[in-house]
Amino acid sequence: MKTAAFIPVKQFESSKTRLKLTRNQKIVLTELMLKSTILALKKCKRISSIVTISADERVEKISRHYGVKFIFSKEKGVNHAVRAGDGICKENLFNTSIVVPIDLIFLDPNEIELLLLIASKLNRCSIIVPSVRMDGTNLLIRRPFNLYETSYDNYSYYNHIQSSRKTGAQTVVVKSANLSKDLDTMDDYNNITAHPTNRLSHLISRIQNIR
Repeated sequence: MKTAAFIPVKQFESSKTRLKLTRNQKIVLTELMLKSTILALKKCKRISSIVTISADERVEKISRHYGVKFIFSKEKGVNHAVRAGDGICKENLFNTSIVVPIDLIFLDPNEIELLLLIASKLNRCSIIVPSVRMDGTNLLIRRPFNLYETSYDNYSYYNHIQSSRKTGAQTVVVKSANLSKDLDTMDDYNNITAHPTNRLSHLISRIQNIR
């Protein structure tokens, strides 16, 4: 099974608008989250290629540094970014894709490996990890990669379940205590800083004095 991991990234200044942070804090936080996500995914042996997708040149620079592929995609949302990634799958004969946001607070490479192992046992499948609030999609595996068009808009969790079922593929929903948690609100942000063992907590502490 050849798997591409897509990491869609907004312009740093446009990221995490619901957090009460300064412009500079958002820039630094987004950079730290991107780097942390790349490093976590590089530990996954079942991922054949990591692809960052963004309109931000800083993402390209970071991707080059870590030896991952970068695709320039105009700022038109996650669905547009994923379609750009699908093109890479087609060109390189990858049969599986996984979409990984940069804001997963407790991203665990071992869990990613387990989900990809499950996908490898299924011929046509969609594995969906919902957010804690059961509205968004925190992780999405499609096998094949073009099983259906993604719907990262309102209630993407529900949208992806419906789209998957229409294809007749096996639809697997995984409620993960780790992967379901993301950094979206100030409550999420405070939750990170309250757990010193968290992989991002020591990094995020670095932005406290940035204005």
